[in-house]
Amino acid sequence: MSNEPQQPRPDYRAPESRPDLQGQPGGPQGGYPGGPQFGAPHGGYPGGPGYGPGPGTPGGNRRGSSGPRDDEKTVAVLTHLAGPIAALVSVGSLGFLGPLIVWFVYKDKSPFLRSAAAGAFNFNVTLWLINVVGWICVFTVILLPVGFILMAAYWVLLFVFHIIAAVKAGHGEAYRYPFQLPILR
Repeated sequence: MSNEPQQPRPDYRAPESRPDLQGQPGGPQGGYPGGPQFGAPHGGYPGGPGYGPGPGTPGGNRRGSSGPRDDEKTVAVLTHLAGPIAALVSVGSLGFLGPLIVWFVYKDKSPFLRSAAAGAFNFNVTLWLINVVGWICVFTVILLPVGFILMAAYWVLLFVFHIIAAVKAGHGEAYRYPFQLPILR
């Protein structure tokens, strides 16, 4: 708890239901010049750049925004982290499954999520192929060291680039993986 004095909480009820505003400036009959106008579109400030529907309305606070919404950022972070988590659970064989599911669900709904899921899927498929080649090399006697190097590179690249991508997605930035087979777009 803070030792600072608490401020009274504002009353967000509709002005018609607030008896303390009846007949006063800012009440249902009138408003302050340049201030919030009750009865203005969307219950907020009239017109003006950057003002749109409030947070409770469909598309709330999206007009004039330059980045993805918070829920899109969260799904993008989970998309980037789904690859390493699935790879750990499946010992490197199903790291591409999580991003593929997100791509199918959000491909027509959000360009930000479509790009994040496609990049993560393409990168995971590329790493999966490196892992398969590494396992094939392990089963040969001569290429055993090459196989171990490829498998170690798989795990390092998997974690490093997915964590970088998840951090960037958390900030609302698109991330392009350094190398990937262009399967999904």
